[in-house]
Amino acid sequence: MSESFPIPSSLAGEMIAHCLEGRPNEACGAIATDGHDLVKLFPITNAAASPMRYTFDQDEYKAVSDELWARGWDLGALYHSHTRTEAYPSPTDVRDAREDVPYVIVSLASEPPVIRAFRIVKENWQAPSGDVEEIPVEVTG
Repeated sequence: MSESFPIPSSLAGEMIAHCLEGRPNEACGAIATDGHDLVKLFPITNAAASPMRYTFDQDEYKAVSDELWARGWDLGALYHSHTRTEAYPSPTDVRDAREDVPYVIVSLASEPPVIRAFRIVKENWQAPSGDVEEIPVEVTG
């Protein structure tokens, strides 16, 4: 990824639609890359079924991982919604971060929804805290 997070408008629209459909709970999923291009959105069931937090359904997450591997794609980003708060990682989001990819948050607290992306940097992935660095989102096409 470059200094910005370029997301095709079609994928941004799919992601927002998935997040709106997930209400009142948070929605979550993954975005695949082929090289540096975001190519496919993978909605994943929020196993927590909560308006305050998300947990990827592990079977679905594994199926996404298997499909990425089979197609030669990489995990480009993970996303989830905030149903009532701004698009910024909560302490829980930081604590639970386990992947060195951008974390995209869609805030449904305003209309239209707001998309922001962040890199969460931790000493190790088991650490409960880390640094949050915003990556400017650029909706393309």
